[in-house]
Amino acid sequence: MKNLIILFTLFVACIQNKSEDLQLIALSPKTYEFKAGENKNRIDYFFSEGNFSYNSSGYENLRNKIDEKIKEVNVKEYHLYSVYIYKETGVINKEYKNGREGLDGHNQDLLAYLRYSEGKMDIFYIIDQGNVMYDKLSDKEESFQFDQ
Repeated sequence: MKNLIILFTLFVACIQNKSEDLQLIALSPKTYEFKAGENKNRIDYFFSEGNFSYNSSGYENLRNKIDEKIKEVNVKEYHLYSVYIYKETGVINKEYKNGREGLDGHNQDLLAYLRYSEGKMDIFYIIDQGNVMYDKLSDKEESFQFDQ
């Protein structure tokens, strides 16, 4: 009986952990395309739902989730292609409808920012409380304020 209780407890814990896995959900509007001179640029916006860990496995999991979300985007088509990932908050969530302008002033809620320049990723920052704390490209800890 004791083994059955332990097995049941492990099963429930696994189910709870699975339901809280990190997910990236598109914000409204998901995409903003614009031209700067002759250069075509694009920004995609997402928010995270579920658990995120500020450690190497969490960073790798986030990168995999981002790659999965943007795999259909031809990044070489854009001079600059950026992705903003926000933490889910009372404002930034599934009901969010304030457009990209409504995200101004929410740097404290950023989880990650990445950018491709001419089809090659040149920035991938992990952000906490508005500060870049990790550079995923160089795999180095950082400490500076994120500036959009």
